[in-house]
Amino acid sequence: EMPGGRTVVITSGGDWRVSREAPEGWNRPGFDDGGWEPAQVLGSAFTKPWHEHPLFSTAPFISEEEREEYERFVDGLMAPPEQFADDPPLRAEAGFVNGAPALTLNGEPRPLVMYRGLPDPATEHGRRQIANFRDAGVHLFCPYVRIATCWTGPGEYDFSALDRQLRMYLDVDPDAYLIVMVRLIQPEWWQEAHPDEMVDYAVPGELGGDEAFRAVRASMASQAWLRDTGEAWRALIEHVEAQPWGKRVAGYHPGYGIYSEWHYFGSWRDQYPDTGTAMTRRFREWLRAKYATDEALQQAWADPNVTFESARVPGVEPRKFSELIAFRDPEMEQRVIDYYRCQQRVVADALEHFGRILKDTTDGAKICGAYYGYFYGVRPQTQGGHLELQRLLESPNLDYFVAPYSYSQRLMGQDGRLRSLAGACRLAGKPHILEGDIRTYLHSANEYGRTDTLGQTLAAITREFSTSLIERAGFWWVDFGPAGAGGWFDDPEIMWRAEGLQEVAERALEEPRGQTAQVALVADPESFYYLSDGHGMDIAYRLVEELGTELYHTGAPFDAIHLDQLAQADLDRYRVLVFLNAFMLDTDEAAAVRRLREDGEHAVVLLWAPGLLTPERVSVEQAEAVTGIGLELLEQWLPNRIDARAEDPLMGDLAPQTAYDLRPADETRIAGFGDAGRGAWYNPRDEETM
Repeated sequence: EMPGGRTVVITSGGDWRVSREAPEGWNRPGFDDGGWEPAQVLGSAFTKPWHEHPLFSTAPFISEEEREEYERFVDGLMAPPEQFADDPPLRAEAGFVNGAPALTLNGEPRPLVMYRGLPDPATEHGRRQIANFRDAGVHLFCPYVRIATCWTGPGEYDFSALDRQLRMYLDVDPDAYLIVMVRLIQPEWWQEAHPDEMVDYAVPGELGGDEAFRAVRASMASQAWLRDTGEAWRALIEHVEAQPWGKRVAGYHPGYGIYSEWHYFGSWRDQYPDTGTAMTRRFREWLRAKYATDEALQQAWADPNVTFESARVPGVEPRKFSELIAFRDPEMEQRVIDYYRCQQRVVADALEHFGRILKDTTDGAKICGAYYGYFYGVRPQTQGGHLELQRLLESPNLDYFVAPYSYSQRLMGQDGRLRSLAGACRLAGKPHILEGDIRTYLHSANEYGRTDTLGQTLAAITREFSTSLIERAGFWWVDFGPAGAGGWFDDPEIMWRAEGLQEVAERALEEPRGQTAQVALVADPESFYYLSDGHGMDIAYRLVEELGTELYHTGAPFDAIHLDQLAQADLDRYRVLVFLNAFMLDTDEAAAVRRLREDGEHAVVLLWAPGLLTPERVSVEQAEAVTGIGLELLEQWLPNRIDARAEDPLMGDLAPQTAYDLRPADETRIAGFGDAGRGAWYNPRDEETM
């Protein structure tokens, strides 16, 4: 503010000039900055990594009087403690009411629909995003905090910034309830004190960078990380629960792994985690519990020299390749199978660890959920997938699971499918929540299926919300905004649509819904342990994605469940059972699938190589019993295509189509290939061909 009351707004930009030096007089009028370089514009104030700095960390630039004035300003944005004086203690439950997902608060069900973004509730822009959803009837919000910002030293915590954030949400919406997302990344001082507790990767290279690549992070196998972060997690929950506004917190959501989604660090870029000291130690403990003696381990691994003290995490080659091209032979490759079972259980153990702390701390009054259960769109299922979902569905410490919808099916005309097996969650009595991170026309970058117009945005929103209704899943309005600050839905037309969809979700709680699907897709996460990370995972990815596309194109509803759930599923209402990837079956599973095929009550579709593997060996005999087809294992590459002639009965109802191909008129042989039938070069655009 200038003399006379005139206000001047100063913003940085490309017209600023910068210097690494501070010459005499640079901060006084008249200084000649002509020799300084123009500033480079990287983005808004919310551009990574600067947006992760504590909000309003302006201490070096303001006076004490200005700081006190700002504190008074912030105090005016926070809900006062007396606002919650009449609130009763809160007990929250996640489940189903009349077949629809619900969050029940002190006995009162409400739709499991919430807004999760990164708005700053101390700014007008951020408060408007929260208010938009408040006015649309959404009163469930998911604030986000990194535990490292609260964890100041060993056993020392400062939760004041978290308190301010929660109270600001509750000031904007006095009727709100919160689920607090806590990212469990350790502070740098902890990493420096525990260098042997970090993740390492089988692919050599310098550590650092994005979590999908070679991030420096504590191993999920680290007992020190579990202990210390567990204490910080407990302290955070105890603190919030002791505050007056703790009566508005319905649950807590722990996040770790790549982008808080419990994918193992480095797995998305095939870095083959985790060869670090902590995981090696945990792997050896796991082997001792399984095999008990060195002799049993040696027999299982077909290695007379291995011991519990010498066993190591497999490197790249044994994981990427396998004896049977795509499949692992348990008699020869048990080492890799064992490691991936251990790694996946380490992740599930960590999730249960934090869930158990939450339940103990709140006496079971608050809910706990996590990103987990991804199935579609996951290529490295063993390195970084979620293969222990069935175990976690049976855990009393976790109440719901979240996954975004498919990133490869977001454009107009695509199906916008889930990435999870929502039917498996529903069958276990635990809601799945669809993360609607919809890049609306307000998003600045053309990525992840961004819609180009308001009309497309409304169509995409309606499609995804409708998918959640059909799948009986909850819905998260996820909003990272054009620059990480929220605002993807900041349009009156969008919020009008959101209000209408919220009303539909509320009606769904009141009207009982029957089961309509007559098709069941039966998936087996455990079978992925028996695939190579290279060719095997490539084929599995295509199988899952392409079959999913065809199922969605049929227009018929289908339930996606686990093989382990066959005994509890109501199979009588299905006419078709599609076994997607049941190529590893134990004796009981093989017998169950065979009975279903022989009973004749269902059309049974068996894909790829059903029953080819047992937990101990390759078994063509079991595959024959499961399929009823005489089979032979051929040790040769064959094309993954079958040519059928027109007179084949299967082709009888297909209309003939004309196909075109290029036939080279002239070829030039390439020396060195002999008679291999390869290496000929031709011009596909020569005059005769054209």
